Amino acid sequence: MAYYPGSGKRIFTRRRLRSRIAPRAKLTGARDTSALAARSGSASTARSRSSPPRSTGVRRPSARPRQRIYRRKTKMSPRAVWALVGLGSVVFLIIMLLVLLRSPAASGMVPADGSLVAGSPVHIEVSLKANIGPGSVKVMVDGEDRTDQAVIDNSLLSMDIDLADGEHVVEILVGGKPAATSRFLVDCTPPALQIDEWELRDDGITVIKGRAEGADTLLLDDKRVPLGADGSFTVEVDRYQRNAVTLQALDKAGNRREVVVDTAPPPQVKGVHVSIWVAADRVLFKNMVELVKRTELNGLQIDVKDESGRVAYPSEVPLAVEVGSPLTKGGVDIGRVMDKCWYNDIYTIARIVCFKDPVVASKRPDLAVHNTNGGRWGDGNWLDPYNRENWDYILGLALEAARKGFKEIQLDYVRFPSDGNVTTCVFPAQRGDARTKSQVITDFLSFMRDGLKPLGVVFSADVFGLTASGQGDMGIGQDVSAMGRYLDYISPMVYPSHYNPGEYNIGNPEANPHDTVYASLVDFQKKLEGTNCKLRPWLQDFSLRVNYGAAEVQAQIRACYELGVNEWLLWDPNCTFTESALQPAG
Repeated sequence: MAYYPGSGKRIFTRRRLRSRIAPRAKLTGARDTSALAARSGSASTARSRSSPPRSTGVRRPSARPRQRIYRRKTKMSPRAVWALVGLGSVVFLIIMLLVLLRSPAASGMVPADGSLVAGSPVHIEVSLKANIGPGSVKVMVDGEDRTDQAVIDNSLLSMDIDLADGEHVVEILVGGKPAATSRFLVDCTPPALQIDEWELRDDGITVIKGRAEGADTLLLDDKRVPLGADGSFTVEVDRYQRNAVTLQALDKAGNRREVVVDTAPPPQVKGVHVSIWVAADRVLFKNMVELVKRTELNGLQIDVKDESGRVAYPSEVPLAVEVGSPLTKGGVDIGRVMDKCWYNDIYTIARIVCFKDPVVASKRPDLAVHNTNGGRWGDGNWLDPYNRENWDYILGLALEAARKGFKEIQLDYVRFPSDGNVTTCVFPAQRGDARTKSQVITDFLSFMRDGLKPLGVVFSADVFGLTASGQGDMGIGQDVSAMGRYLDYISPMVYPSHYNPGEYNIGNPEANPHDTVYASLVDFQKKLEGTNCKLRPWLQDFSLRVNYGAAEVQAQIRACYELGVNEWLLWDPNCTFTESALQPAG
């Protein structure tokens, strides 16, 4: 028997425990009967002696005692802990130093090497090592030093630079050695989107066919349209449910060309101008309608806001009401006029004069063009094309006219001032705006198109007849090619009387209406290539130095037809048109 040292208390051993319980077999749980037999007395002993014990078929587990293992805990002293931390910090610093020494002087360059970039200017960006001074960095673009255009801020070099379409190479030099290089392509030209024909089926379906040259994707109101190998496409639209759809052509660079297409296309318009005063007079306007009914004419361009700044009818546009532009008395009964045109199937065009407005300029000088002395420039009639409030005013009038039933909105005087010392012009809303005049006019047309798009009206503009010639935008911001991207029609004022002697090698353009109009329209057709914009020129039906009659008007019309231009408009400020120059109706 075992006892605890120093005491008489017996140790409770496993053997003693086994003597008190009947253990089970380790694997099967069968009861071990040996201990019970020892305690059961003589009867049990006699039975066990008279017959052999039954075998359970399970081996009894051994009774070896288990040994308890004690583990000694190791405790680190504070000094050892701090030593370990210090060693880890040293290792970390060594690793970071190696990374820093091996890292390039410039990294993360944008645009990435081999990329395709859309839009101009192109944004160039690269991260520099923190220990690099700005004086040791040089930026080379296509072999030219452009470091003066770069800005370095917090180890980030960035610059914006205008690059033409094509391949370009940007190289970053640090200490005279190449640190980063990117070779990429610039593509700023949107794909060409051309509508070739409409087919109006009897079941109400309009079949629109065209070409999207250079496009990777064509969308019809955000739904993909299959493109042929040559860029051709065909779409079908229910014209009873939708009067216009939007087609968008996108190339791989992300450039986008968008065209709003009428499901019931407008007719080939042959029209004349109608002033506010003619439209306001019942008799005179009736005469205009009768002229259309008797001849080949089918359209009327009606003044909504003219050069005087007056709005033809009681407008509800806020700025018009503020400055008193609407003609509340003696103006146009616009409801009667539109009803008469609708009844006689006359195509209606709303003429809106944009940036020449004596009324607004006088009542709101802050919206006008100023001179260097702070007053209004010139005769004080011009509005600032940079001012977005003027944009909102013109769009408000256009939306109002479209809701009154006009099928087309045509902008006139969509340009910067001329006929004076334009070097003294001050545009108060410019405030450091770096855009050119042509960019401002193009942005304005984009703004107008987006605003008019939900109404599905045709969008057009008048331009000077010489803007497609070698004179370019003539300093007034009329870039024909750029404007054509946002217009359905462009109407150049190719009045022979407005060309100087010798233009197009014609001694007296006014006396040669056919040749003058022909030569001018050839230039416009070249400028509008690749756009969906169509030509509908203004022709001269008034006399200045040379008397114009039927022969002169017909000569101009013949020049249009010879070039495949089948639409035209006649201008006479007095609205007294030469009926004998026109073909009879039917």
